[in-house]
Amino acid sequence: MALDVQITVDPLPKIDVQWRHDYTSLGEVAGEYHHDPLNPLICYNPELMALPIQVINTMAHELMHARLADIVDRLPGGCGAHELATDLHCIIAGFGCFQLQSAEQAGWSGYMTQPSRAAALAVFLERRGLNPKDAEPFLSARPRKWLNKAWKQI
Repeated sequence: MALDVQITVDPLPKIDVQWRHDYTSLGEVAGEYHHDPLNPLICYNPELMALPIQVINTMAHELMHARLADIVDRLPGGCGAHELATDLHCIIAGFGCFQLQSAEQAGWSGYMTQPSRAAALAVFLERRGLNPKDAEPFLSARPRKWLNKAWKQI
């Protein structure tokens, strides 16, 4: 997607609580990206506004959908691996701490496991001439442990 396209950001519609539960869902929808080359749209869950790490992670993820929209079929795994590629590209773009910590706070790993997310962040840090000590202030104990373990493996 061209970088000069304006993306509209709107809250997700509020569904009455009696209709919200979905037995196939692992959690609430944090955000959605609707691709339209002229009028792309990101919708976010307004209930997340009290959780800034999750809001930033959600926006980074949805914006990465916009960045990858025109090449999704050419990425390894094609369309079927689009969500995984989106999370990985968020880490490559510098949002790895948000990815790791947000999944920890939400209580689910999303499209990547926490150990694989930590491994990607470790590689990112190493290639930038950084180390886990640079990321540790932004991570709670368990993500910090995963990152240090991944660091030892590279």
